[in-house]
Amino acid sequence: MPHRTIHRQQGPGALRSRYLDAILSAVEDSRRPATRRVYNSAWKRFRSWAKAEGLQSLPADPMTVAAYLINRAEQGLSASTLSLDRKAISHFHRAEGLPTPTTSEGVKLTLAGLRNQAAEQGRGEPSQARGLTAEDLKSIVRTARLRRSGKSGRTESRESARRRGDVDIAIAAVMRDALLRRSEAAELRWLDVEFSHDGSSLVTIRRSKTSNFSAVQYVGVQATAALQRIRPLNARPESRVFGLRSGRSISNRIAAMARAAGLGEGYRGHSPRVGMAQDLTAAGVGLAALMVAGRWRSERMPAHYARGESARRGAVAKLYREGSWREQARGGRQAG
Repeated sequence: MPHRTIHRQQGPGALRSRYLDAILSAVEDSRRPATRRVYNSAWKRFRSWAKAEGLQSLPADPMTVAAYLINRAEQGLSASTLSLDRKAISHFHRAEGLPTPTTSEGVKLTLAGLRNQAAEQGRGEPSQARGLTAEDLKSIVRTARLRRSGKSGRTESRESARRRGDVDIAIAAVMRDALLRRSEAAELRWLDVEFSHDGSSLVTIRRSKTSNFSAVQYVGVQATAALQRIRPLNARPESRVFGLRSGRSISNRIAAMARAAGLGEGYRGHSPRVGMAQDLTAAGVGLAALMVAGRWRSERMPAHYARGESARRGAVAKLYREGSWREQARGGRQAG
């Protein structure tokens, strides 16, 4: 990964080598590993496309970037993916100390136009996992420990089904209460869990997606009991709570437990987080409080997740509820 915007100085006023090494290390760590991987992949795709087209990728001409975004849009990719491509191209130019071509008016207008076209074609909405609500969690709790058959056709033992089911319940319940992202759930360690005397617990998210600072989230009594059930007697503090090493594994586990519970398809890694956002909205929690609970920096995604429940609590729904109440009251007076 290119990162040579910091050059070693020469002469009497030069910084000591240890400072430069520390600065370079800090620059490397300025983006999270997951972000760096995404940017690296996006940059490799851009370079491969530019090479195939006989165009220069570094430095790239703004028209080259605009053409690449159009090429990506023609593949049916979302506006958010195009925006990520643009950010990656900008990042690698800045890392080399070069002016970024992505800030040109032509690139901005191209991306805006592609967003409008996607919206007109019904592709402008963010992709949303099905929300794993409190009712869905009850279905998972009822069915999680039932024996399942794997791809090989072999049926798991009762003890294996119980252990796997206990972990499934803990994943779904804790991720809901703490509004965890799938990567946060995969990274959760036992040293991050603080059990309280009242049966609840607190989980610490060391570095969240939206902040370099740790966050502390509340976990209720039932979810904490599920955690206690899967905690080994000799649990090592640094061990992963759910025993899964990636967000993808968490997502696959949620999809499998939802299918086994008869909930159908569409459930994945962010489903517990989406479901809790929907339940909180249904309970009357406002958007500002919801953003705090879920650690969202922008209102866009929580508003999108909760839009169905918001509509059910909106002015038209309220009118019909009050109208129904008036009809019942009028009917009672007539009967009297």
